[in-house]
Amino acid sequence: MSRSSNELKNILDGLSQGSFDSVASATLFALRDDCTFPDVYQITIALYGIIDSVHLQQVKRGLIPEPMQQALAFRGLASFMPFWLGRSVYTARMLSTLTSRWPIIREWLLFLGADYVFKDSIDRTMRILAKRAIVDFLGICRHDTLGDSLPIVLSSPGIVSLLFSLWDLETKDRHFSSCVEDDDIPGPPPIIRTPAILDSWMCTFSETETWNWHEIMRPFNNDGARIAAAALDHLEHDLAQQPVDYDLIIWDIHLLTSLSVNNTIRIPLLMQHSMQKTAGVIATMVSQRPHSIKQRHLVAKAISYACWYIRAYIEDTDGLPWISEVLEAGLLPSLLAVEPWVKHLKDNNDEDWEPLWLLLSSIFPKYAIFRSVLKVMGRSIKALNAVKAVDRPKPDGPMHKHWSTLEALVMSRLKLLETDDVDEAHVDSCQSSKCNKSGAAGTFKRCAGCLHVHYCSRECQIYDWKQGGHQTYCRGIQVRRAKGIMSRISTRDLRFLDRVIASDLSCHNERISRTAAIHAPGPAVVEIDYTCIPFRIGVGCTESLPVPDTCKCDQLMQQKWDTMVELARNSKTPGQKLLIRTFIPCGSAPKVKLQLIPIKRIIPGYDPSQDHDPAEASDTFDHLYSCAGHSFTIVDHSYPVETLRLMTKEMDALTIEGKANTTNPAQSA
Repeated sequence: MSRSSNELKNILDGLSQGSFDSVASATLFALRDDCTFPDVYQITIALYGIIDSVHLQQVKRGLIPEPMQQALAFRGLASFMPFWLGRSVYTARMLSTLTSRWPIIREWLLFLGADYVFKDSIDRTMRILAKRAIVDFLGICRHDTLGDSLPIVLSSPGIVSLLFSLWDLETKDRHFSSCVEDDDIPGPPPIIRTPAILDSWMCTFSETETWNWHEIMRPFNNDGARIAAAALDHLEHDLAQQPVDYDLIIWDIHLLTSLSVNNTIRIPLLMQHSMQKTAGVIATMVSQRPHSIKQRHLVAKAISYACWYIRAYIEDTDGLPWISEVLEAGLLPSLLAVEPWVKHLKDNNDEDWEPLWLLLSSIFPKYAIFRSVLKVMGRSIKALNAVKAVDRPKPDGPMHKHWSTLEALVMSRLKLLETDDVDEAHVDSCQSSKCNKSGAAGTFKRCAGCLHVHYCSRECQIYDWKQGGHQTYCRGIQVRRAKGIMSRISTRDLRFLDRVIASDLSCHNERISRTAAIHAPGPAVVEIDYTCIPFRIGVGCTESLPVPDTCKCDQLMQQKWDTMVELARNSKTPGQKLLIRTFIPCGSAPKVKLQLIPIKRIIPGYDPSQDHDPAEASDTFDHLYSCAGHSFTIVDHSYPVETLRLMTKEMDALTIEGKANTTNPAQSA
C-alpha cells in the first residue's frame, strides 16, 4: 500500500472514531492537486457518514456532547465539493450522492440552526461554528453548482427561511458576520458570504418567477419593514469596511433590487432611505482607486447596479420624494465622476449604463418643472461649474451629450426662479359637478381626505362625495398614502408649475394664436407633455385633441375635461378660451393638470391686475388629477406574473382595509 493510501486510511479511521483533527486532514487531502476522484469520493462518503441520522440522534440524546465534528464536516465538504461538481465527468455522481442524502442533510442544517446558532445559552464559539457550517454548505447549493437539482433544496421547507434568518442575525450580532474572522473558531475563515447565496437564490426565483415569499418573509414575521432594515443594514455595514469588498457591495445591491419586487418590502425600503444609501454607494465607488483590472471591473459593476436600482424606483410612487432625496444626497457630483469607470465593464455594453444615461438626459431634466427639484439641481450644477478641479465630461466621451442636456435645461429653468410671482394668477376650482365655480387660490377649502381637490362650500363637497364619484377617487388616494405609496405635491411646487406652463405657453403664443384663430370662436386646445425630454406641445381643437385614456381606475379626468369644454363653449365673457391639458412627471402614477383660461393670458405683456371682471372667474377652471390606482414600475415589468399576483393579493386586502380605515371627508371636514 502506498504512502498516500496509508495516509487516507488513517484519516478515514480517525473520522469513524470521532476525531475533529481528522476532518481537517480529510479536507486538506481532498484539496491536494494530486488527489484523485476515487480518493475524494471516499472522503465525501466518510464525511457524509458522520452527518447521518444515527449521529443526529446521538447528539439530540446527549451521547455526543456537541456536534463540532459534524459542523466541521459540513465545512469540509463545502471546501472541495464545488471543484468536483464543476468537472462534468464527475458532476452526476457527486450530485447523486448529495441529493440522495439531502433529507438528512436538511434535518442537520435545521437542527444546527435551531439548537445551536439561535440559542443564547450555547457557547458563542460553537454557535458561530454552526452558523458557518450551514452557510458554507448551502453555498454549494447554487445554480452554477447544482443546476437542475437546485429546486430540491429551494423547495425544502425551512431552508430558505433558515438562510434569511442567519442573514438577519448578522445585522443583530456582528460576531456572526461573514466579514469577521475569529481565530478562536475552529476551521478556516468563512468560505462564502450569506448575501452571495441569497442573491443567487433570488436570481433563480426571478428567472422562473417562482418566488417563495412565505419562506423569505417568515423570519421577519411577514414584516416588510424588518427585512428592508436588514438589507440596508448589510449594505451600510459592508460599505463601511476597509478595504471595501466590491463583490459584497454588488451582492447587497442586487439582493436589495430582487427583494424590492415585493411591494410590501419595496415601500419600506424607500421609506428607510434606500435611495439615499444607494446614492452613497456611487459616491464611495467613484472615489476608489483599485489597482487591478478585475477590481476596477467590480467597482464599475457596483456603480452600474446602484444606477439600476435608482433608475428602477426613483419614479416609484410620486417620484418627487426620491428625486429630491438622491439629489440632496449629492448624486449629481457622483454621477459626473462616473465617466472614467464606464470603460471598465466587460464588452462596454450600453445596457449596463443605460440607467445612468436616462437619469441624466431624461429623468432629472423632466422633473426640473418642480421648484423643489430645480433648486437642488441648480445649486449642484453651479457648485460644480465653480470648481475648476472638477473634470468635465469629455466632448467625445459617452457622458457629454447626456450631461449637456441636463445642464442646459436646468440653467434655462432657473431663470424662472428669478422672476417675481407677486402678480401671478393662481386659481382654485370647486370640483362639484353642479358648481364648477373658480376663485383666487386660497379662497376655497381643500378636501381633508385626498388633499387634492377644492370646494367652495360644504354642500358642494357632500354632493360630490355622494353623487360626483369623489368617494371612490378619494378613498383610493387615501389608501395609497396610508401605505406610503403616494405623497402630495407641495403648494410651492404647484405654483411654480403654473409659472412654467405660462412661460412655455407664452413662448409658443404665435403658433397657438394662429391655430386658435382657425377654430374661433370655439375653444382652442393645448396639450403639453412634460413626461418626456424635450417636452412636447400640441395645439388643436376639442375634436383633433380629445382627452386620451390615462387610467382605468376611474373616469374623473374625462368628466372634468367634459366640464371644461362646456364651460368654454358657454362662456359669459368675450374672448376666445384656451383649454390646457398638461401631463406631469410624477412617478409611476399619472398626473394631469387641467386648466381653462382666456387666451389673452398667453399674449406677451399680459397684466393679471387688469382682470377685474367678476364673471372672468366663472370662465376659468383648474384641476389636478392623480391616478388612484396602483403603481407599475420598471422592475415590475420584468416580472409581470409575480407582480400581478402580488398586486391582486394586495388589492383584495386594500378593498377591506380601505373601507374600514379611510376618512370620509364629507363627514369629517
